[in-house]
Amino acid sequence: MKERHKQLLRLVVENYIQTGSPVGSKFLIEKSELNVSAATVRNEMRDLEDSGFLTHPHTSAGRIPTEQGYGYYVENIMKSGDIEKTIKQEVDDLIKQDNYKDKIKLLGKLVSNQINNAVIIAFGGKSVYYTGISNLFSQPEFRDYAHTIAISSIFDRCEEQMDDLYEIVKDNKTRILVGSKNPLGNACSILACRLNKNDLFVILGPMRMDYSNGLTMLNYIQGAI
Repeated sequence: MKERHKQLLRLVVENYIQTGSPVGSKFLIEKSELNVSAATVRNEMRDLEDSGFLTHPHTSAGRIPTEQGYGYYVENIMKSGDIEKTIKQEVDDLIKQDNYKDKIKLLGKLVSNQINNAVIIAFGGKSVYYTGISNLFSQPEFRDYAHTIAISSIFDRCEEQMDDLYEIVKDNKTRILVGSKNPLGNACSILACRLNKNDLFVILGPMRMDYSNGLTMLNYIQGAI
C-alpha cells in the first residue's frame, strides 16, 4: 500500500474508533497534512474502498473500515503508546496486592473501565472470569439486536473456547485477532496475552475498538506482573 493510502486509512480507522461516525472526505482534507486536492482525496478513498479496506454505508456520505481495513491497520500502521501516568499508578498499586487471583480480577475491571470493552481471564483453563459486559454493551454497535445476541453467546461458551486461544497465544507476544480471525466469534475482535505459563488475559470488543490503547495496557500489565 502506498504511503498516502496508509495515511488516509489511519485517519479513517482512528477517527471512526473514537467517534463511531463515518468519516468523510472533508474531514480528511482538513485533518490530513497531505497537501492534496479534495478530488485527489476522494479518488484515494475510492481506491481504498475498491481494494476492500473501506466501505460506504448507504445512510452516510462517509466511509468506515472493513474487517480487512482494521486488520491492515493493526498489522502495518498502528503503534502502541505510553501508558498514562495515572493508569500506570493504579496498575502498580493493584499488582502489590498479595492475593494473585483477586489482583488479576481487579486489573480486568480497571482495563474494562478504561477502554469500555469486556475482559475475560482464564486461570489455567480451570476457571474463567469475565467482567465489563455492561461496558461492552454500551457501545453503539449493540443497538443492533442481532449483534448483541451474537456477542452474548460468546460468554455462554467462552470456557469451552479457551483451548483455542491457548493454542494461538503460546508465547509472551500479545495477539490481536480481528473479526473472522477471532476464535470466539467473528462479530468482534480480541487482544490476548499470557500473564504467565497458565493464565490468559483477553480484551473483547467490537471491531471498532481502541486497539492501540488496549495493546499499551496489556503490554504494561504483562511486563509488570
